[in-house]
Amino acid sequence: MILPKNQLLKIPMYLSSTHGMWPIIFINNKKLKRIYDVFAFILAFYFIEYIVRAYYQLTVLLRADVLNLEEILGNLCITLIYTVSMFRLKAFNSKKVKTLFLSIIETEEQIMNDSEDDVKKIYESFLKVNFIYNLLFFFNGWVVSVLYFVHPFLVTLPTMELNNQTVIVRILPLSTWWPIDVQKHYWLAYCWNIFDGTLGSSFVINSDMLTFTLIVFALSQLNILSHKLRKFTKKQNFGKNDQFHRDQFVSLIKEHQKIINYIDTFNDAMKNVMLFDFLQCSVQLATITLQLLVSQHLALDIWSTDWYVQRKDIKQMIWIFIARAQRPLQFLIGPFGSMSLQTFIAILKATYSYMMLFINTSG
Repeated sequence: MILPKNQLLKIPMYLSSTHGMWPIIFINNKKLKRIYDVFAFILAFYFIEYIVRAYYQLTVLLRADVLNLEEILGNLCITLIYTVSMFRLKAFNSKKVKTLFLSIIETEEQIMNDSEDDVKKIYESFLKVNFIYNLLFFFNGWVVSVLYFVHPFLVTLPTMELNNQTVIVRILPLSTWWPIDVQKHYWLAYCWNIFDGTLGSSFVINSDMLTFTLIVFALSQLNILSHKLRKFTKKQNFGKNDQFHRDQFVSLIKEHQKIINYIDTFNDAMKNVMLFDFLQCSVQLATITLQLLVSQHLALDIWSTDWYVQRKDIKQMIWIFIARAQRPLQFLIGPFGSMSLQTFIAILKATYSYMMLFINTSG
């Protein structure tokens, strides 16, 4: 058996096994399992090496005489996402998460073979929900990734002066440090960059699906237990002896305890990952919206031209444009306000406060 049979885990299990993320594979073949482990180690090591190069490039950008805000924020957003996916990868290979996967496989088999029709229907409804969300994760993730890969060909490329000539600077999808001259060996660097991005997207998308599936399973078991508790008080159970009711309720208590143990195991294995996920989501949201503040530079861009030699009506339009461009574009946060520099600082403060609270309470 290459992979275990399981409907809930099917999509993320098959996808994550293509790049060494799935831990339960080749159970009956130790030789193939060792080969798979070596394959997984090589990919994980290479991905860590890419993340290190990305962080090094970030330090290079921050030390530059002229800060490239767009590349800095783009680097930070993508690199944080990839970093969290590596924490997830480490968690998925821990004994605790393997126990969770085995629990899902065992419980689903029991439900499909031994449970009553109502319980099967409840579980099958969660199978459908999980299947739909897995497809959404997959297609949305890869659509965004592909658009990111092709965006260097869809934007206006920057230029620079070299030997009294204006030279177009070709850019890559992902910001990372390169041991080669990117401009001289652009297509080699681009293909290399696409490989890095494809591997990174695979880790991110599939780890999201696996994490979501772990949570969906817990929800399915809570709903099944809720159904059994409601049924326990129904009239068809009246008239039966006390021992029957006692045994039935004890079995429900055991199911509840099993769910509690599952959640506790999940928290022990994933709580730090969830913390880092929260941190990177907060910082990522703030850094993405900060890029909209660049819209204020549009006023300076038009001001630096020979606008004053234009006709009066054109100058009036330029003045209106300058006035509007000095108001930054903003994302609204529901009815509560908008993203701004102050909001960015507030998010960082709140993130730090949450992290300190988490560390103090868990210690």
